Amino acid sequence: MASLREYLNAKIKSKGSTLAKEKAKAKKYKSISAAKKAGALYYTNKAGKVMAAVFAEDLKKPLAPKKSARPKARPKPVSEAVFVERENANYRKEEKAAREAKLLEAMNAIGITAKTRKASGFDPMNLAGPKKKKPAKKKSNIK
Repeated sequence: MASLREYLNAKIKSKGSTLAKEKAKAKKYKSISAAKKAGALYYTNKAGKVMAAVFAEDLKKPLAPKKSARPKARPKPVSEAVFVERENANYRKEEKAAREAKLLEAMNAIGITAKTRKASGFDPMNLAGPKKKKPAKKKSNIK
């Protein structure tokens, strides 16, 4: 069940018209039935007032489902810039792999293998400094 405003707005939109154009047609019709037969949404009553040409039964009918207002995204055209960016990304991957290989070589030379490498990372220059050991708990001699 729709309100009068929702019903009229849906009808105006489905016709592809505007409110002003529809109300301008109201001068031609003097009754609801005459306006309905002609397909108009408004009529002029005896007092000269523009009224909606809608029966109560019309409002009880369900309106057409609303369509999505968002248009579908169109695929973007592929430009040269995209190819250059893809090529740069591939180059960066190769460069990163080469750096990783050099790092592994340096680690192997020192005696650290990839398996023994700590999760915190390899520190060849010992910039982080030696790790601080937690003091061991003293055992008491009291029995």
